Amino acid sequence: MTRALLAATLFLFAGSAYAADMPLKAPPAPAPAPTWTGWYIGVNGGGGWGRVSPNASDVGPDSFFAGANVPAVVAGASRGFHTSGGLAGGQVGYLYQAAPGQAIVGLDVAFDWSGLKGSANSGFTPYPVTAPTGFSWNLAAKSQSLFTAVVRLGPDMGMWFPYVSAGAAASHLSYTANYIDTFYPSVSNNSFSKDAAGWVVGAGAEFRVAEHWLLRGEYLHTEFGSITGFGPIACTPGVGNCVGAGFRTTFQFSSRFSEDVARVALSYKF
Repeated sequence: MTRALLAATLFLFAGSAYAADMPLKAPPAPAPAPTWTGWYIGVNGGGGWGRVSPNASDVGPDSFFAGANVPAVVAGASRGFHTSGGLAGGQVGYLYQAAPGQAIVGLDVAFDWSGLKGSANSGFTPYPVTAPTGFSWNLAAKSQSLFTAVVRLGPDMGMWFPYVSAGAAASHLSYTANYIDTFYPSVSNNSFSKDAAGWVVGAGAEFRVAEHWLLRGEYLHTEFGSITGFGPIACTPGVGNCVGAGFRTTFQFSSRFSEDVARVALSYKF
């Protein structure tokens, strides 16, 4: 019995000494800090409001208007007006961050179907010389799409990425200027459309919802080139005061578009 107890004691002592000589297990490595770097793709939607700034001129040869009537007609065709509507589409892009806590830079490309539109009616305006006859202009404009390619830059604020953006924009724009005259009488319908390029600036903030999901809200301001076109104004011989085929002139239209857009985007980051 004594020998057995002595053997057990020696065994336990040897085991304890062996365990003391074993190296300690290293603590688990800390989880890598999250990074914003990576490709993403997603959808977006929102709304916009804009302004159309027309500029019209009578380029002749003017045998349609009395000379004193021309300034009033030109002013009616040059009335500015606003547009508004919704938009929806998608985006794809890439974010790069050299190390956690450092600035984030990215490229974002988005395309939206746009429903921004607006119109203006000058109402019946008596001619200065040939009153009580007069005229009216019905103006309308529409933005049917919005393409943006911007660089985004901002600080890393953990779960937040506030940024400013700037780049190029494009849109399919259409413009209509319809003229109604009660002196002859006559109607002139003029419609123009163009794929217009421009520039865009903006700002926004993106939030890391989960490991792979990003949610952002942003504001963009865009400026596009002008839609330019020529439209005839003429009367029908034998109708009203129109006694011949020579009563006609040509108007030149040039309309600039600007838009402000607010949209929300949800993206999946790979």
